[in-house]
Amino acid sequence: MWQPPTPAEQELWNAVVAGVRAVNQMDHGRFRASVVRLLRLPNAWTHEVLRDTAELLVDELDPDGKVDRRLLAALLPDGHRPPVADVPGEPALTRHGLLLIAQLADAAQVNVGAFVDVALAMNRRAEGTVAASVPHCRIGR
Repeated sequence: MWQPPTPAEQELWNAVVAGVRAVNQMDHGRFRASVVRLLRLPNAWTHEVLRDTAELLVDELDPDGKVDRRLLAALLPDGHRPPVADVPGEPALTRHGLLLIAQLADAAQVNVGAFVDVALAMNRRAEGTVAASVPHCRIGR
């Protein structure tokens, strides 16, 4: 049964979609604003949803597994070769995750919104609604 998104889930979805659009339009200001919006959300939860979204896009890009998954895994924020400290809430990690999602969505020629929806649903099933349990989470606009 469909459940409406929590305010935090809606904010994450909006920030990711806006960030991907900003990358596609090479708008650095809007991209930075999207990263700031993501950094206002619960860090571990945001990191997990971004990682899951990237993994779903990798599966869409290469459903048969013909691409070297170790190479693709190295590009993921949790991969074997993290570009920055793998600490949720680290601005560089959030920037990298959002850029990776934008590049994967572009390569797969898909809209990212549905992939974020699936990642949020997977996260909701796995852990309950973490974002709803954080009353001090302030949603940026």
